Amino acid sequence: MAEESDKSGGASGGTRKSKLAKFFQEYHGPLSTLFLGVAGLIATSIWQFRQSVTTAEQAKSEQAIARTKADNDWRIARAEILSKNLDVLSKQGPQSVDQRFGVLLSLTRGAILDPELAVSYALELGKDNASYMRAVLEATAEKNYSQLAQAFKMTCIQRFGVEKAAEICKDDALAERSDAIAQVFQDELEAVNAASQPQAHGPMAIMKDEREVQAFPGKMAWLFEPYLQDLYERRQWQEIDHFEKFSAGARLVAALVLATARTGELVSASESAELDKFHAGHRKWLIEYLLGRSCDPDCRGKLVDVMLSSYGEAEGDYDDPIKRLLRQPHAEAAPTFGHLHARLLWCQVDADDLVSFRDRVLVPLITDALTAAKPDAQLIEDLVGLIALVPEPAATADPKAQDRWKKVIAALSRGGDRVQRALATRRAASARERANPPPMIKKVNFCNAAAAAFPTTGIETP
Repeated sequence: MAEESDKSGGASGGTRKSKLAKFFQEYHGPLSTLFLGVAGLIATSIWQFRQSVTTAEQAKSEQAIARTKADNDWRIARAEILSKNLDVLSKQGPQSVDQRFGVLLSLTRGAILDPELAVSYALELGKDNASYMRAVLEATAEKNYSQLAQAFKMTCIQRFGVEKAAEICKDDALAERSDAIAQVFQDELEAVNAASQPQAHGPMAIMKDEREVQAFPGKMAWLFEPYLQDLYERRQWQEIDHFEKFSAGARLVAALVLATARTGELVSASESAELDKFHAGHRKWLIEYLLGRSCDPDCRGKLVDVMLSSYGEAEGDYDDPIKRLLRQPHAEAAPTFGHLHARLLWCQVDADDLVSFRDRVLVPLITDALTAAKPDAQLIEDLVGLIALVPEPAATADPKAQDRWKKVIAALSRGGDRVQRALATRRAASARERANPPPMIKKVNFCNAAAAAFPTTGIETP
């Protein structure tokens, strides 16, 4: 049975093999044709793929060549346009201002001029027409705000709180241009905020470096004064907080500007309390900053210069900071005394601000120093040097101020021969120097300078 089974199985396998062989034999031609067709189809597909890749690469290459040619053609066209208009842009004077403005605005809007070059031409235009300059600057993309800040020139009112017909006040002629630059900063900041863009993309970028702000605190404060003043008047506390959080330099600028931002209008009791709290917080922060490690003695001296120039407008917010600075050890306080001495000696202080500074800072400080349990001789000597440079209260002054002054003078007379001689010597020396200042000092001496022929105004928000 097994043999029969094997035989039948073998027969069946042979049958299958013979059928497969027979199939190939019978359909050899069609199968060969099919295999050749499939192979041809595969080869054709591979060739077509490679051709498409080659075509795509050629298209990219042609596009790159076209772009390069277009860029080169545009550079040539731009150079031709510039060459035809450079004569116009190089002109100076009010007689060509309209022509220069039209050409510069057209070139700027067409992105034909490099931004830095556009700003340079705009600043020259601003010497003759600040409004035209502002329009060009606001049409210039990717401006260098440091370039604008460098072109901003403080007037004598901004630097000293008083203006005179002195050589040092020559930059007052650029007051309108500087005002327009500050307005551009305000417009740009408002645009950045409206578009919810990062502040670092706008004018705030110049305050990223704290040392840069410390080097020019007055300029930085006046550049951002229109923007911060507007926020304060509209009580935009969140926007102010957003500004201050950008950097330590921005916080310092805000502290300086907002101390003088009081508008003087009548407000409700609740709002008055809110404003008092607001200013108290900024006053505290300013004191901590002035006494902190990041502000060295030179930084403190420059900040005192800024505060003295707008002392009355701060309505007392600068009293404590300056008192704390003057009470520092002599090595720390020396630059502050030096800045104050120079400003007072050459009359570089507004008369009203000088009276407030005398009555609210110098008189209380020297009174405390003279009545201390252990008087600090060096502090007394430094304060005497400043007292000798301020006038005594006028006959029409506040009787309390006159009384406090008399008490100070009486206390100095009881302070010993050394104190009395120091006061007399300093007064005599200052009188001689003011009457006949050294040649290098004449241009900064306001004591004998006439009032400015054309008073300028500080930056105001329109």
